[in-house]
Amino acid sequence: MQRFLFRFCALLIVVFTSVSSVSAQDPTSVDPNLLAWQNATRPKEYTITAIHTSGIHFLDTAIVISISGIQVGDKVLHPGGDNFSKAILNLWRQRLFSNIQIFVTKVNGDDIEIEISVTELPRLGNFQFKGIKKSEAEELQGKIGLAKQTIITENTRRNAKEIIRKHYSEKGFTDVKIDIIEKPDTSFVNSNSLIIIIDKGKKVRVNDINFFGNEDVSDLKLKKQMKGTKEMSRLTLHPSNDSTIYGQNTRATFGEYLKDKGYLSVSKTKNFLDPWFRFKLFSSAKFDAKKYEADKEKILEHYNAVGFRDATIVADTQYATQKGNLNIDLKIEEGRKYYFGNITWKGNTKYSDSVLNVILGIKKGDVYNLETLNQRLGKQLTQEGGDISGLYMDDGYLFFRVEPVETAVYNDTIDHEIRVTEGPQARIKDVKIFGNDKTKEYVIRRELRTVPGELFSRADLIRSQRELSQLQYFNQESIGINPIPNPEDGTVDI
Repeated sequence: MQRFLFRFCALLIVVFTSVSSVSAQDPTSVDPNLLAWQNATRPKEYTITAIHTSGIHFLDTAIVISISGIQVGDKVLHPGGDNFSKAILNLWRQRLFSNIQIFVTKVNGDDIEIEISVTELPRLGNFQFKGIKKSEAEELQGKIGLAKQTIITENTRRNAKEIIRKHYSEKGFTDVKIDIIEKPDTSFVNSNSLIIIIDKGKKVRVNDINFFGNEDVSDLKLKKQMKGTKEMSRLTLHPSNDSTIYGQNTRATFGEYLKDKGYLSVSKTKNFLDPWFRFKLFSSAKFDAKKYEADKEKILEHYNAVGFRDATIVADTQYATQKGNLNIDLKIEEGRKYYFGNITWKGNTKYSDSVLNVILGIKKGDVYNLETLNQRLGKQLTQEGGDISGLYMDDGYLFFRVEPVETAVYNDTIDHEIRVTEGPQARIKDVKIFGNDKTKEYVIRRELRTVPGELFSRADLIRSQRELSQLQYFNQESIGINPIPNPEDGTVDI
């Protein structure tokens, strides 16, 4: 017992002596030059003599220093210089680091040494999809383009979510929930794994498309214009009669259907039976927001084609039904129906007004349709041809231009002045052939209707392309016959 007490007292003496010795040591010294740098108030120019780095494990040190824009020998003004802030900004732009700092580690007179300290962003290790089928995961993987050991950035996560959401939205799943869990992956150095959890939700199908404010164009006609947004099939004895923010759509009664002799019209019968029975065999009722926006433009195009050029969709809304499907309501202002008025010509010398009017084929009182006017003038090419531009261009007038101008709008009538620029007749200068590696040039030339020295003709170009296709030597889609005008000498190369 005495021996134990002796050893214990000896241990206490040793510990007390050690603590006293440590307490008596001087604190770690501070470099006075660095302290002076930190507290400097007067601007002074320094020269960088050395650049060190820390925190770099995968990237090349020399490349990181180069990206920073700082080099040995650069002059730095302190305080007041922006060399270091610009360097940090340059490195941030690369989206490779989660933390960037620049330290001055040594000051010797007018020379300084610095250290660029960074924390590299983690790289992608393993990744997996949860909540979807294996085939769906493989399809998404190809679209997202995730690859192992690429750097994980906020843009990586955001891009993955956007692609997934768009992918399922096109399939009718508009309420997709996506959660990305990131955790360390011990299979790789400085890597994280991604677990992408997807909840597709219920597939949204279009139940009803309701129109409000359309008096001259029927619902059925407007629905036909919506190629990418279709209603689902239906068979019920209890049709819904819900009112919306735009009011309530009234249905024709059976008596009105008989009085209007609707049984003689397929469209009227379909419209009458729609609340109870609707059969869609080949059309999908899934809702695609992108196609829906395109369909609204098609509705307005149809209105323009039947004279309602002021028609607008003033409001539209989509809302879920009790069964989880989608109703679409569109409020339309048709405006006034317009007609063509007087049509006059200006600038035409080759052909008289009466000849051009016959080719145009539009009379005063016809329903206004801007698309038809542009097609008849040749501003929009059609397979039928027979337009004003074709009349001129088949006679060498390659530089022909035509522009319809509205000169008066009164009540429901629109007058037009069609301004013509005929230009000179162009003759064919050179006919050059490219891409014929196997077929002899003379074989091609004997099929061409475009001969140097003759007047340019659009019809001859079309015929030449058709006859070359009939040779079955070439892919029809790869044949290109391109006129290249030479305005300086009034010729054209083919």
